[in-house]
Amino acid sequence: MDKPKNDGNWIYLFVNNPGSNESFAGFVDDELDIRFIPAFYDKESALMCSGRFMDRNTPYEVQAIHKDDLDRYAAEHRFLIFMLDKTGAILEKMAPKNAS
Repeated sequence: MDKPKNDGNWIYLFVNNPGSNESFAGFVDDELDIRFIPAFYDKESALMCSGRFMDRNTPYEVQAIHKDDLDRYAAEHRFLIFMLDKTGAILEKMAPKNAS
């Protein structure tokens, strides 16, 4: 299991179209009615897992984000946050704290 390599306030996620019209990569499982953003404790794990989520032909990059900022974004857009390890296994499922 991956352990945080920083103070725990920064996590890593996939960003679509870096540099112009950026957006966080979020996914929807219609069958289970789940909307989630995959997030990682370290950049290396995100890079190792990128093939499971990201299309190689679409521009993306792994970026760090403060947990509070991701929490606000997830709440606003009704996403859960799934903390994953380098294999894509779910370590933790988090509902945004700011969700109403």
